[in-house]
Amino acid sequence: MPNTGDMSKMAQFMTTKVNPYLGIAQLGIGLATSVASTAAERKAGERKKGYIQEQQDMLSGALPQMREIAGMKTEMATDVYGTQEGQLMAQTGESLYGLTRQGQSAAARTGFANSEQINTQVQRGLETGVQQFGFQRQGLQDVLGQKLMDITEWKGAEEGRLASEQSRLKYEMAEAQAQSKKKFLGIL
Repeated sequence: MPNTGDMSKMAQFMTTKVNPYLGIAQLGIGLATSVASTAAERKAGERKKGYIQEQQDMLSGALPQMREIAGMKTEMATDVYGTQEGQLMAQTGESLYGLTRQGQSAAARTGFANSEQINTQVQRGLETGVQQFGFQRQGLQDVLGQKLMDITEWKGAEEGRLASEQSRLKYEMAEAQAQSKKKFLGIL
């Protein structure tokens, strides 16, 4: 009884030597399959190109949108700062006005002799109020500066991410274009 290896050789011999048309038919089927596979790969490349182009189109609108958002965030931060600074000025102004009125009233009641001492105390109070306003205003400016720095960092990170995404899509588009132009044995 012949072994399996001999059987395989015999089948191969019969296919190529005994019936050459069977070998040619197999070659034709293999070629047709490869041609069809290449055509399917080209179509897949075309589909990828369309999908990548859609992504690139959406991405091209993302950069102006992101810059607009950064501008809006900056405007909002400065508006909040302006509002808080205005409130602080109003409160300080009311406090200083109230302190001045109290000093004038006290000076009028105590007489001329004590009025210099009251004026000195009022002056110190006014100076302290102005100094306090300066500290509070500096605190507001520090908060604004931090917010503006955060916005700038966010904007830079987003610009970098978008540039990276554009680069990736450019590479993928080149690959899809190569795939869509693939040829079978350089002829089809």
